Amino acid sequence: MVLKNLATSWAQALARKTGETDQYKIALARYMLESLLSTFLSLLCILLFGLIFGVLKTALLLTLVMSALKAVMGGLHLKTPLRCALVGAVMTIILSYLALSFPYLQMPKAVQWGIFGLLVYIVWKKAPREAKGKPLTAPQKRGLARNSRVLILLVAFICWCWPEGAVTNELFYGTAFQVLNLTVPMAKVIDGLDRLFDHGVNKFHSFTEFIGKGG
Repeated sequence: MVLKNLATSWAQALARKTGETDQYKIALARYMLESLLSTFLSLLCILLFGLIFGVLKTALLLTLVMSALKAVMGGLHLKTPLRCALVGAVMTIILSYLALSFPYLQMPKAVQWGIFGLLVYIVWKKAPREAKGKPLTAPQKRGLARNSRVLILLVAFICWCWPEGAVTNELFYGTAFQVLNLTVPMAKVIDGLDRLFDHGVNKFHSFTEFIGKGG
C-alpha cells in the first residue's frame, strides 16, 4: 500500500507537470512507477539479507534465474509489493542455504531426473500462471505456454550436460522454486501468508487506534 500510494502521488505530480489528462496514461505511469519501486525494494532486501547471512552471490544468481523464468511462466504474488519484497528476500536466503548445503552435483542421477521429470510435468500443465487481476488473452497464454516449455527443457538440458557448471546449482534451485510457484499447494501457502499479514495489520491498526484514544 505504501508503494502504491507513493507511485500514485508521483504519477499525479508528473501528470500535473506535463499537463497530461488522459487517465489511462496516468494509471499506466503509476503502475510502471510502482513496479520500479517494488523491484528496487526487492533487490535492496535481497542485497541486505544476502550480505548479513553471507550468501550474496548465490542469492543474486537465484534472483536472476527466478525473475527471468517468472517473466515467462508467471507465478503467485502476495497482495502488496512490500510483502512480496520481504517474503521473497527471506525465501531467497533460505533457498541459498539449501543450494549451498545440498548441491545439485552431489545428488544421485535418479533424483535429478525424477525432480526434472516433475518440473517438466508441472510446467506442461500449469504454465503460464496468471496473476490475480491480470488475466491473459488466449494468444498470450499459448505463446507463454510454448516459451515456458522450451525454457524448462533448456534448463534440464543444461543441468544434465553441465552439472559442474559455474551457475548450474543456482539454475537448478531457482528453476525448481519458480516452477513450484505455479502449483496449488504453493498458492495455499501464499494465501495463508496474506491472511497472516492481514491479521497483523488489523491488530496493529487496532493498537494504534487504542493508543490514539488515550488507552
